[in-house]
Amino acid sequence: MEYSSVTGIEKKISRLVQGCIMLTRQKQEEGFALLDAARTAGITAYDTGHIYGGGDCDRMLGLWMEARGTRDEAVIIGKGAHLNQDRNRVTPYDIASDMADTLVRLRSDYIDLYLLHRDDPSVPVGPIVDALNEHHAAGRIHAFGG
Repeated sequence: MEYSSVTGIEKKISRLVQGCIMLTRQKQEEGFALLDAARTAGITAYDTGHIYGGGDCDRMLGLWMEARGTRDEAVIIGKGAHLNQDRNRVTPYDIASDMADTLVRLRSDYIDLYLLHRDDPSVPVGPIVDALNEHHAAGRIHAFGG
């Protein structure tokens, strides 16, 4: 396995990332087996999103990390601010809300790399970056991007 680094993240990051969109509570055993196989292959990076599976993907990843004691080695790539049927959601409020939900679901007090799931060109970038910087300073995210 090849690894890379990202400024702000103190862990080795596998260049292959395990997606978690398919994880569900109904298939916990299969999900854990998949994550175990990924870890055995040297994967350290796991991609998840607030919107995936109504939160089940985050919950399953959190349960797996807790059961296996892998949070310190896992690099979580979390995403938020995905639009919904009613509106675009690239706002400081929605970012904070999604991040808070994700942290609870993951059973973690931080996300290694936080990304915006969607962009909204009509929203000024300044307040978004300010909000992400606040979350970074508070330790909820170690690095971020859009």
